[in-house]
Amino acid sequence: MPIMRALLSSRGAAWRWARAATDISRSNKRSFHASPRVLMPSRFDPGLPAFKQLKAEGVWVEPAGADGQEGLEQAMPGVKILILNLMPLKEETDLQLCRMLGRTSTLCDITFCVPDNYAGKNSAPGYLENFYKRFSEIKGEKYDGVIVTGAPIEHLPFDQVKYWGELCEFLDDVKAMDAGMLSLCWGAMATLYHFHAVPKHITAQKQFGVFQHSVPDTTHAMVQAIPHGVGIPVSRHTTWKLEDVSKAGGGQLKVLLDQPNTGPCLVWDEELGHAHMINHFEYDVLTLDSEYRRDVAKGTPTGESIHVPPQYYKDNDPSKDPIFGWKSAGQVFYSNWVQTLLARKANRQLRA
Repeated sequence: MPIMRALLSSRGAAWRWARAATDISRSNKRSFHASPRVLMPSRFDPGLPAFKQLKAEGVWVEPAGADGQEGLEQAMPGVKILILNLMPLKEETDLQLCRMLGRTSTLCDITFCVPDNYAGKNSAPGYLENFYKRFSEIKGEKYDGVIVTGAPIEHLPFDQVKYWGELCEFLDDVKAMDAGMLSLCWGAMATLYHFHAVPKHITAQKQFGVFQHSVPDTTHAMVQAIPHGVGIPVSRHTTWKLEDVSKAGGGQLKVLLDQPNTGPCLVWDEELGHAHMINHFEYDVLTLDSEYRRDVAKGTPTGESIHVPPQYYKDNDPSKDPIFGWKSAGQVFYSNWVQTLLARKANRQLRA
């Protein structure tokens, strides 16, 4: 007992935050989302366009590496998050994800990366060189959480993706460092395939719109305070099948959000602490609108005609404003994920 008391005393505030994070992850109540939250900043390169935009929105962001921030680290619970952004429009995705992380109750230190064998053709000249690291530059670094975004390559078999070998090595490194993960859209398909051989299936037509989802287990930390019937943006040509997920993973995979027409939405890996999210809580209110108008003008990659995204425009009329029905639930989702990172970090500290 004296040894244990000394251990807990030496951890001080870190221990208390660890216990709080673990309690939150196990709670079956509405958690901190149902009451006023103390917001914490996110830190990343102030040269990113997202930094200035979020400042203007009133989101608390701080420049990474600035002097005089030691007090922040001592006073606040923090996590290091690595974002592997494979989307063609880097600036848009950076903004969406930094906004979500910047509105949580945890200090988030954010780093962006891409594979060595990756050429971003749609970003401004110098964007990757100035604001992103390559896989080889972060090799051996430790992170508490990793986000893997989608990519417009869902029609390709995984082994035909140019950087597939690099990605598989990267994912193995994430597992080795015991980091939590949030994988999105194609990133979710790729990571779930890599770790558990769950295949993706091409759909007959593009799954596109806002669809109501069921929450099979409302007590789980990832979906606490997310209501049954929550509408979530969907935009993809591929899907998972429930039977594939059910028979994979040796029982450690759990479907936390589901939709009868578009398939499983969120698959949780209990052992690895990975959340595989095939849909898009991070989308801005106009993201689906931009995709719809692009496909109307240029056609879809498969050549099919695009339909009006259901449950998105008022009265399902694209001449009217979109409805931002997932805004609050989306923020809760990202806050929940960050809380799972704190709990996992706490467990690592207790094992050390």
